Amino acid sequence: MPSREIAINTERAVLEREETPETVALQVPRLADGIELIGEYQGSGFQEPRYILRRADGQVIQLPRLLYLLATTVDGQRDLQQVATALSNEYGRLVAPEQVTLLLDTRFRPAGIMAPDPAAADKAAEPPLITRPDAVLALRVRAGVVPEHVVWRIAGIFRPMFWPPVILAALAAFIALDVMIVARGGMGQIVPSALALVHEPTLTLLVLAMVLASAAFHECGHVAACRYGGARPGKMGVGLYLVWPALYSTVTDSYRLSRAGRLRTDLGGVYFNAIFIAGLSLAYLDTGSPWVLTAIVALHWETAMQFLPMIRLDGYYVLSDIIGVPDLFSWIGPVLKSLIPGRASRSRVRELKIWVRATITVWVIIVVPFLLYWVIGFALILPRIAPVVWSSLIEMVHEVQAAASAGHVAETALGVINILLLLFPWIGGLLLLDMIFRGPVLAAWSRWRPGRERPEGEGPERNRPSPSPGRHRLSAHGGVPGRHRRTSGMKTSPSC
Repeated sequence: MPSREIAINTERAVLEREETPETVALQVPRLADGIELIGEYQGSGFQEPRYILRRADGQVIQLPRLLYLLATTVDGQRDLQQVATALSNEYGRLVAPEQVTLLLDTRFRPAGIMAPDPAAADKAAEPPLITRPDAVLALRVRAGVVPEHVVWRIAGIFRPMFWPPVILAALAAFIALDVMIVARGGMGQIVPSALALVHEPTLTLLVLAMVLASAAFHECGHVAACRYGGARPGKMGVGLYLVWPALYSTVTDSYRLSRAGRLRTDLGGVYFNAIFIAGLSLAYLDTGSPWVLTAIVALHWETAMQFLPMIRLDGYYVLSDIIGVPDLFSWIGPVLKSLIPGRASRSRVRELKIWVRATITVWVIIVVPFLLYWVIGFALILPRIAPVVWSSLIEMVHEVQAAASAGHVAETALGVINILLLLFPWIGGLLLLDMIFRGPVLAAWSRWRPGRERPEGEGPERNRPSPSPGRHRLSAHGGVPGRHRRTSGMKTSPSC
């Protein structure tokens, strides 16, 4: 939201508040408790610098230079006249107290940056607080498990793992152990090892336990890297990302870090995956157990999948932090509009640096067909697959009941897990379809529902323009989305 997009209507602001310019100038604005002014967003991919601040609830908000300078001048001591004078001196252009009032009311107060207005109790209700952008494909269904103060201690325990000599030694050991397994014929044992688990439910449970433990260790890597760089990680928990269960860790505060610090946080999870795999490799070289080799192969595959940039896995955040644009999915619309002849000059993508614009355009060209393929494919196969899945589910339930009656604990546990793995994709798929289509359907219904009264001037020939989130709210263009990283399958960090 660059300053050139701020439309200041001082006459309307004064009339709405029914106050004289002299009364407005004497008011003393104050930022909300816990607001932290962080400074310039490092490694930004925008043409103009971006600045960030942090609310007490951990939400990070991105601001253009004018609004950030305004936040620095609102200290709870200056009245609006003094704030306007200080802002004019810092910004290099004249800003009136009425204009400051409008910016505070329309930009800061809805974003939770301002302290509650004492006059709002008897004049007008405070605007609803914007919690975070409505991010596309974000981890929505989740529950915190590990509180922030415990996460802070966990991050402190593993922080030494990011000392450069330790990183070099760990990665060298990971590569060397992989080479040793291959040299001892490990590649030829992969398929026999996997087949050996078919009739060994206990060993299969051990493999799943290793995958889950690796996912939890993955999240420890993210929070440890976050603390190592100087940011404060938030809570950790579990959720449902797309169609699979996930673990996550909240590292939104890593936006305060440099580009290198953010990338360290992004890659901390896969780095810890490498350490975990190295430990399993030592166990396999010592014991030769087939189930350990199966777990090693599964974790290699899971770690490789983390680098996919099409959904919010670690690779997505790596790309985002390399180019310096926080939420890539919010740029799909502007990029597609810029590809229409004659629209490029008016598109929001012109705010980006040229090489960043080109990178995001390539990403959009890859991601949009990828997402459409999966959504359309799911919708097409749903009628054919649903009866088969239902039959399989009934059969699995009967098998679990038989195993439980026979006292086979391992088979019963494995059967329950198989039932859950069968159900999760369908639950997640339905939630995903709801997430994709709810907004457009509700918007269409709100606009075209029978009996709706049209505002004056709105009609087929002249549609009333809808507010642009980037221009009228800090939630979409101004807010920085929470980070959630995926592992096996919040800056929050899940493991799918």
